Amino acid sequence: MIDVPGNLPDWNYEQTVDRIEAIIDRVESGELPLEAVFEQFAVAVECLQQCEGFLARGKEQMDLSIELLTAESDF
Repeated sequence: MIDVPGNLPDWNYEQTVDRIEAIIDRVESGELPLEAVFEQFAVAVECLQQCEGFLARGKEQMDLSIELLTAESDF
């Protein structure tokens, strides 16, 4: 099971993006053996899934807030 950001108390979007970028840099540098590339790819995919979930939940919260504001202005 992939940990979602809400379940990780120290999870941070910006730090996770930095981690993904660092993985990309190491892979592109050619300094890693192939096995390590595969391992780092798996880590990057997990990080990307966490970021995607975080952004999706944020969008849902914003959409709900906009919907509530729109409903309140109709009164």
